[in-house]
Amino acid sequence: MSFFVSRAVSRAPTQDRADIFARGETAVLVVADGAGGIGDGAAAADLVLERARDIVLDPNFDLLAPTRWTTWMKELGAEVKRVGESTVVVVVLTPGMLVHASAGDSEAWIVEPTGVVKLTKRTPRLGSGSEAPHVAARGELAGRLVVATDGLFRHAPHEEILRLVRTEKFGAVGDALVALAGNADDVAVLVAER
Repeated sequence: MSFFVSRAVSRAPTQDRADIFARGETAVLVVADGAGGIGDGAAAADLVLERARDIVLDPNFDLLAPTRWTTWMKELGAEVKRVGESTVVVVVLTPGMLVHASAGDSEAWIVEPTGVVKLTKRTPRLGSGSEAPHVAARGELAGRLVVATDGLFRHAPHEEILRLVRTEKFGAVGDALVALAGNADDVAVLVAER
């Protein structure tokens, strides 16, 4: 894998999940945040990660085709609905290309030295019955990628997120972001760079 990824998750128990999967030179970063009070949020988030792992392992699933991710999320939404609801952000990193897909209010940002590119848009969660995933592709990753549940983006000042991502040593940045979010909500964070 041509990318470095750092993972951090806040206190246990949590309904937030984060994992990294690989197929050859392609890295697939996934965060999921099960909705509390709507079924079993933890089971919903676990299901999202299990299904993401399954498609990464399926050589017939084209990881770089945005339309495949749209279809996958809509189909997964029906399955998640049986246990609850969950957000999801998937970012596929491969040399020369980045594909991202999301549903819910978890986010993905590319933090550059002087700016930030917000990849995700808020849409209904998986399991809501009105899934409308946001999916797109762009060129190669330039900067640090932050993929996290809403506990980070809702409770930490955005200026401080950007400062930490730009200045913190790579191996410590995930834990620093979780600490910055405090204890108001659980958080799962993935940070990647080339």
